[in-house]
Amino acid sequence: MPRRKLDGVLKLLAILLEIDREVTPYYIQRNYGFRFDTLSRAINVLKEAGFITERYEEGPPPKRYIKLTEKGKEAASCAKRILELAQAP
Repeated sequence: MPRRKLDGVLKLLAILLEIDREVTPYYIQRNYGFRFDTLSRAINVLKEAGFITERYEEGPPPKRYIKLTEKGKEAASCAKRILELAQAP
């Protein structure tokens, strides 16, 4: 997986760990500066790996919520550490 895509996945894991509740992708996009395509790709990767769950709420407007699974929380702790190490001199 290209580094850029991996960075988005790691950052999303760390953000979801920090938030520690169910949120909409729009909330993440608005508050953390994710581009829509990067966020969508990261959500799909994490969902496929079993790190997040999704829930849909009928509208109007319909909403999609995501949150970490227990397995995802473990992965997010590792992702947070990887991001910290990448920032270190």
